[in-house]
This record gives sequence, C-alpha cells and structure tokens, in this order.
Amino acid sequence: GRHGKLGDGLTQGGAMDSFALARANCLVGNPAAAAGIEIVLAGAAFTAASPTAIAVTGAPVTVSIDGQVRPMDACLHVPFGVTIEISRSDAGNYSYLAIAGGISTPPVFGSRSTVAREALGGLNGGPLQPGDTLPLGVPITVTPAARTSRQLGRTHRETPQAGLLTLRFLPGIHYQRAAPGCHETLQRQEFRVSGAANRMAIPLSGSPLDTGVEQLWSEATIYGSIQVPPSGEPLVLLNDRQTMGGYPQLGVVMPIDCVRLAQA
Repeated sequence: GRHGKLGDGLTQGGAMDSFALARANCLVGNPAAAAGIEIVLAGAAFTAASPTAIAVTGAPVTVSIDGQVRPMDACLHVPFGVTIEISRSDAGNYSYLAIAGGISTPPVFGSRSTVAREALGGLNGGPLQPGDTLPLGVPITVTPAARTSRQLGRTHRETPQAGLLTLRFLPGIHYQRAAPGCHETLQRQEFRVSGAANRMAIPLSGSPLDTGVEQLWSEATIYGSIQVPPSGEPLVLLNDRQTMGGYPQLGVVMPIDCVRLAQA
C-alpha cells in the first residue's frame, strides 16, 4: 500500500488481502511487502520470459504450468517460455501471484501499488493489459527458514466460506451520537454484500440505519470505517477509499475481518 500520503489526498491502495500476498511472497523468498499481482474474479495467463519461481495464494483457483495442474500455496518452478494459467475463482474474489524477486516497476509516492482510479503506480497506472511485460527484481536465495514458512503458509491458508460472516468492530467517532435503536439495527440484523462492492468499499444491503446525525464536517476516513450515507445502508471503506468523508462513521471493522469481507 501507499502509506503516509492520506494528508496529500492519496489513498492507501495495496492488496485487498494483504495476508495472502505476504504469504505468496514468503513462499518464493521475497520480503512480505514485495509487489505482486492481484487477480480479481476472472483468470489470467502469463508467459515466463526467464526461469523463475512463483506462488499463488488467496481465493481458490486452478493453477496450471505448461498445461500441468499445480498446487496453490506452494513454491513452483517455472521454466523459460512456458505459460502460467490461473482460472477464475468461484469461492472468493482476490487471488495473488508472487514471483521470485518481486515486480520492480518504479515506485510512485513510495509504493508500487496500482490505484487505477488515480492512474498511480503499477505498470502505466492501470490494470494489466494483454501483451504487457513486467520487470522483475533479483530473487533472494531461499533459506531453510523460508522453507519452513512455506509449510506455515499451507497450514494457515483460510478458504473463504459461504454463508454468514460475523464482522467485529470498534466504536467509531460518531457511535455515541447515533439515534436510539441505530446500534441494535447495525449489530443484530443480517446484511448482504451488494453487487456494487469494489476496492473502494463494500456496500451492505439491509434495513436502513437511522443515525439521527444530520450535519457533519468532512473528516478523515480510515481502513474499515463503517460509513452510513443518506440511504441508511452502511458501507465498509477499504483500500481505495476516499481520504475524506462527510457521512457518520459508526465503527471501524478489524483489519482481518475487512479481508474476510473483501473475499466474501
């Protein structure tokens, strides 16, 4: 992510499932924050321009190297010239491809993370296109400690689950100002993830919340903030959120639960 820049009006960006990206990097011997590729819903295919090692984590997908199905959550050798194919996921949204050495595009405002809305970072500031070539960094020698981390990566992999997801949150800056009954409506009813969900926020469809808060100054937003717009249907702000907002913020969802929500 692009940290320390909210005061300049630049959003955080970064992997929606930062735990999955860190695990993929660990498997190939990269630093946890090395740049990787986030694959959203649809699949992708890549050709190796040099021998390398890769790992795929996150939402469950089928990984094929030169037509052979290979496991997720493992360090996989990729010979020169072969094709890596990653299927779409039917049980989550975000999968991650880490490559030994990381992706070495130029940092923009201190980060390689792509924020397409602002045309920042990544390769040309936008999603990858057919024919793009990604520059790679120098791989780090994989040590016995890194091999141990591979085993931990497999052990702790969490497959996104269907059904009811419980989100834990801390009270937000306007929690105490909310009208009577608002807290109970927020905490007791079941919501559905809206089809309008994206990297900016996850709107939740359900019974509208009446916060009773009619006028606010715009204030800084943070990762996981539960905002309530005039429609009364809450939304949870995530990586590509706006830096300022004028809607009541009733709570802040714990980071690990934000990741679970993003994968739902």
